[in-house]
This record gives sequence, structure tokens and C-alpha cells, in this order.
Amino acid sequence: MKIFAAKNLSVELNQIHEKGTPWEVSVHKNVMGFKRRISSDWFLGEEQARKFAEQLCRDLQSGIPTTALKQRKPGWTLHRSAR
Repeated sequence: MKIFAAKNLSVELNQIHEKGTPWEVSVHKNVMGFKRRISSDWFLGEEQARKFAEQLCRDLQSGIPTTALKQRKPGWTLHRSAR
């Protein structure tokens, strides 16, 4: 699922293969028809991934610089959901 955050930035929420596999939230910069991945984070649950993607969109729309995303270390953000 693609969520547009700003003029040339998009946030994508994807489940990699099948049900039960991790969810990926990635930010892409769109330049002249090409996409360049700026960051990616991984989650065990859809709810956590969706909340993170929505917060990321709000941050990008409010004007957070993309350099802040590039400086973050991409990787696994796996937390078990509270049951």
C-alpha cells in the first residue's frame, strides 16, 4: 500500500511474502519517474507497521528533513504486540 507523504516523497507499507511474514515500511524519494529508497523499517504486526507509517507521513508532511531519515540506521523494528 502506498501512502503519499509529501510532494516528492512516498511511504509504502508492504507484507513481504505471505501471511505471518514481517511488514516493511519504506520511504522513497521520487525523482524524474524513478524511486530511491531513503529508509526502511520492519515490523512483526500490521497494526504496528500501519501506525508507524501514518506517523512517518505526518512527520514528513510537517517538514522533517529527509537527512534525518538517512541518518537513522534502517533495520528491524520488531516488537511483540501487547496481548
